[in-house]
Amino acid sequence: MVVELLQEKDKHAVCSLLRQCFPNVKLQEAFDFKKIDFTHNIMIVAKIENNIVGHIWIQKQYDFYKDEYYFYLMYICVDENYRHQGVATSMLKWVETLKEKQHIAYITFTSSQKKVAAQALYRKLGYIEKDSSVFIKM
Repeated sequence: MVVELLQEKDKHAVCSLLRQCFPNVKLQEAFDFKKIDFTHNIMIVAKIENNIVGHIWIQKQYDFYKDEYYFYLMYICVDENYRHQGVATSMLKWVETLKEKQHIAYITFTSSQKKVAAQALYRKLGYIEKDSSVFIKM
């Protein structure tokens, strides 16, 4: 397995994977790669035999009140045919290594209560659950 930065040629495969993992979210067939601000967005993929089997979109955020940078993980997904094979663990370890290299204070993200297996993995990797709820207005 290889974990690497997203390349433009991979954008259709990533969108397909996102639609599989988040079927209730309306997503595009592809996105305009040129519109990505790579100063604050890091997009990685996990590949097995050149097939994309996982993806994480990382946003690098700055907390002005704490005077520190942090990573917010927007999407974490693994192809259902490759779950329980270390894909998410490999991607999260990649993010954690980048966190150390860039002197980032912490990593945060949300996870649906329905994703029981994913949450068990996050806890196993040392992530703790914050006491919060997610609100959205469309």
